[in-house]
Amino acid sequence: MVLLTVTETAREAIKVYHEHFEDTKWSDDEPDLTNTAVGNPVSHSQLVQISDGFRKGTSADYTPSTTFDLESLLRGARIYVAPPKPKAEKTPEYVALMARLREEEEQRAYERMINPPSPIETFGHRFPGTKAFGADILKGPVAQEVDDVTFADVNRQITLIINVLVTVIACSVGIWVIAWHWPTPARLGLSLGGSTVIGVAEVAIYFGYIKRVSDAKTKAVQQTESKQIVDTWVIDGNMGMKSSFSIRDETMRHRKGKHR
Repeated sequence: MVLLTVTETAREAIKVYHEHFEDTKWSDDEPDLTNTAVGNPVSHSQLVQISDGFRKGTSADYTPSTTFDLESLLRGARIYVAPPKPKAEKTPEYVALMARLREEEEQRAYERMINPPSPIETFGHRFPGTKAFGADILKGPVAQEVDDVTFADVNRQITLIINVLVTVIACSVGIWVIAWHWPTPARLGLSLGGSTVIGVAEVAIYFGYIKRVSDAKTKAVQQTESKQIVDTWVIDGNMGMKSSFSIRDETMRHRKGKHR
């Protein structure tokens, strides 16, 4: 059922219709038009029934008229949108609960204002002259080294792709020029086949190189660095210094004597 708004013409037509057609009956699901006003809802079927009544003149004391035809009744009408339902009134219990909660929150805020909590002690507060561990890890040479390595890898890959493309194109053009006396289909097939073989060979060589580099890195990681003590020095005040100087002087004298 489509509901429309009552216009001024429709309101007058409904008023006249109720005066001359007293046996008017509307269904229960349709709006009541007894004391309707402009802007109130009216169904499309009601307007059709009213316009038919004026056109046919079904009442004994009314002559047919075209003043209130369906077109004039619908002119200016809009789709009726029901106003939003009013919000339910707040119960006394709800109002009392909200007042109590608001009062408790204000009390807690006042307590926090007069007794602020102690700030959480951090490493910087206890040791203001030091920095947190790892604060400069990602700043400096490490990050720069990572960027350099990434740029170098990308640059190497782009250069490799360009070299492979240039090699494949040069080989295909060379085969096409060399086989000039062959038929065109044969030259084309030979050129494509040769360039494909060259491209596959280039890729295979590159993957072999990558595999060797990865194997070398794996072996380098697996190797363990062994350390051993070559010599020790014991420094014990002046005695240690004198003994070391005497040993050094004797060594120098022996060397000078051997040199002579």
